[in-house]
Amino acid sequence: MNSKQIALVAMMGALGNLLAALTIAPTLFQQVALDFSTLPVLIAGGFGGPVLGAITGIIAGILPSAFFGFVGGQLGVLGFTTSLGKAIQGFTIGMLVRWFKPSRERSLLYVPIVLVSFIPEMFWIILVFTVFVPFFLPAQGFLATIVGGILVKAWFEMAVMSVFMSALAGHGGFRSFMAGYLRIPRTTSKKHGS
Repeated sequence: MNSKQIALVAMMGALGNLLAALTIAPTLFQQVALDFSTLPVLIAGGFGGPVLGAITGIIAGILPSAFFGFVGGQLGVLGFTTSLGKAIQGFTIGMLVRWFKPSRERSLLYVPIVLVSFIPEMFWIILVFTVFVPFFLPAQGFLATIVGGILVKAWFEMAVMSVFMSALAGHGGFRSFMAGYLRIPRTTSKKHGS
């Protein structure tokens, strides 16, 4: 990673934690809360590739991990599985973007890419709540019963963030901003008519 990529990861990681602070606590209801901290992870992975997406996921997941582990949740040390889940999705979106190559003109491709990129993290969440929680936290076994609610709200979040990603990918100014950190095509304005 070069210095610009490190700066981008740090900036996106910080933004992820800020979004977590703004969305999690106000929406907490019975151990389930909205969490839009994944948006910067999607940006880093979608524009910078799987490695930047995974690293950003770990950083952007610090506050959600602490919150769901110790502050507002009951996962304890297992709260840090949140960071790993975000890293999985950051890596996955980076790979999907490499394979499908969405562009500014094909920015709508980000909608299904973001949705599909959540599937590995979904299985991670199921594994955490149905295997890790009962094994490591038997006193908190009831948490396995909320996995359905967590997944419903997560799919809602992914739907919203997929639209944001599509809009950002199609926005010339945003692409130019990202091109300052990464090697992505800058936008060029075309003159119409004579």
